[in-house]
Amino acid sequence: MLIEKVNRTIENHRMLGDGKVIVAVSGGVDSVVLLDILRRIVPSNQLVIGHLDHGIRGEAARADAEFVVELGRKLGIPVIRGEADVPGLSRRAGLSLEEAGRRARREFLEETARVQGADRIALGHTRDDLVETVLFNLARGAGPTGLVGIRPVSLPYVRPLIEVTREEVLGYARSAGLSWREDETNADVRFSRNLIRHRVIPLLEELNPRAREAIARAAAIIAAEGAALELLLDPVWEEVLVENGDATVTLDRDRLATLDPAVQGLVLRRALNCVRGNLTRIEKGHIDSLARLASSPRAHAALYLPGCRARLDRNTIVISTGDEHGREFAPLRLELGRNEIPELGIAITLELRDWQGQLPPDDPAVEAADAAAVEFPLE
Repeated sequence: MLIEKVNRTIENHRMLGDGKVIVAVSGGVDSVVLLDILRRIVPSNQLVIGHLDHGIRGEAARADAEFVVELGRKLGIPVIRGEADVPGLSRRAGLSLEEAGRRARREFLEETARVQGADRIALGHTRDDLVETVLFNLARGAGPTGLVGIRPVSLPYVRPLIEVTREEVLGYARSAGLSWREDETNADVRFSRNLIRHRVIPLLEELNPRAREAIARAAAIIAAEGAALELLLDPVWEEVLVENGDATVTLDRDRLATLDPAVQGLVLRRALNCVRGNLTRIEKGHIDSLARLASSPRAHAALYLPGCRARLDRNTIVISTGDEHGREFAPLRLELGRNEIPELGIAITLELRDWQGQLPPDDPAVEAADAAAVEFPLE
């Protein structure tokens, strides 16, 4: 029975404590089933429903909110409603609608948990969501961390349905006579996750009818081996680490330089994760740029990465939090040749080259443009 399966997942991953749980309920079938199962496992006075209107779907979103409020009333579970201007956030922060929505939800749920005194936030991700995330990250060129997909626990977030298929969720909802809301945007393949769900996965299932199960199994293997690798990395980390302070990590450049490039990358990823709290928007090119900065012969230089800043301080590299868009600089005027930019601790070199029909190198530190389409100096 599905309730027992979910309860095993909760126990195996030690998802719940003795405190309150915020249950994220959109009104869709996954979240409605999550709530129905949790209320049979957790005392109702420990549950609080959180629902966010993303400001995208107009009247349909208002109907979703009313549905969730009525559901909470019937079950005797309090509902906390929130509203967000996700399209506006998307424009202001330069994010996709999907990423802006995730950020808005995270902020709302964490603030709700803080106000309600909850130590857990339960999300309705299923095994199908995990598979879609793995495929999306794979298409973006993610490393092992991205190929883990969605972790069962990343406190304060817990995902009791992560080992349950979407088909099982629907079967439970129908047999229990549950009602739920349908989000018409779930069929819109302009959204990457929907494209994967409706087109990519069906093609993979032509190769292997059990493709979803196989991908989820591979993600679990990667997660287990990644955890073991983190343990093996600990003594290396201790050798390279100079200081791990408040939102700042300082590493020894000389010791970092002695490491194998792959191990060096793992150390730098851990440093970024310590400082930022996650590796969202961090790509291999960022790690490569950070490694080049660390190996620079210069005593002082700086590099801005998403959500943080790295700077050289003689024989150390210091990584600290900071908004990469938070500083203002005078407009740049770039001439042919080497252009020093002391504010950033970098230099930009402009060269005229004939690539003879070849593409420029695939290097995040190199950009190419049609010389006939620009004028020097560049401003």
